[in-house]
Amino acid sequence: MTALPPSYSLTDSNEWHADVLPQIDAKLRSCIYDSEWLSDAPSPFDVQHQETARLYETNSGVSPTILGQFDPEQPRKSIPPDRTVLGLFEKRAVIVSGEVARLWPLRYETALDPRDGGYFAITEGSIFSHLRVQLFSSIGGAVGQATVMSARMGGSPVIVARLLSSTDWY
Repeated sequence: MTALPPSYSLTDSNEWHADVLPQIDAKLRSCIYDSEWLSDAPSPFDVQHQETARLYETNSGVSPTILGQFDPEQPRKSIPPDRTVLGLFEKRAVIVSGEVARLWPLRYETALDPRDGGYFAITEGSIFSHLRVQLFSSIGGAVGQATVMSARMGGSPVIVARLLSSTDWY
């Protein structure tokens, strides 16, 4: 595979992966309870899949990677309401040890105003939950920030995700 272009030149159509894809052992608390939905899906940090994926996030956790289509009613059956916001994210990149492991192209549409959406870093947080930080609004800027974040956090893996939708979840 060719070298990853500098982060400032990345566009929504770019895709890339490291020659050797790492196995990332980090775990995030799941937002799915008492349900078999996604029980055999890859972890949020997984970089082995080729297609651009999605994931759900609440204040209590992050779903496994969602590949392909799914029943839009499934989250209501599997993710309990908890005075939170349910965010649906497009998984765009995974950074580990301050290096991009994989970058997926933009695939899904969002109805959000650009001021309400954008890119976020999702990574390990405290024992209670994960950490989500808003990044720059372009994929290049977001990947650049997440790379620095991962390096400064001792190599912790970071997911770069674009917010597709946001719903009050009560």
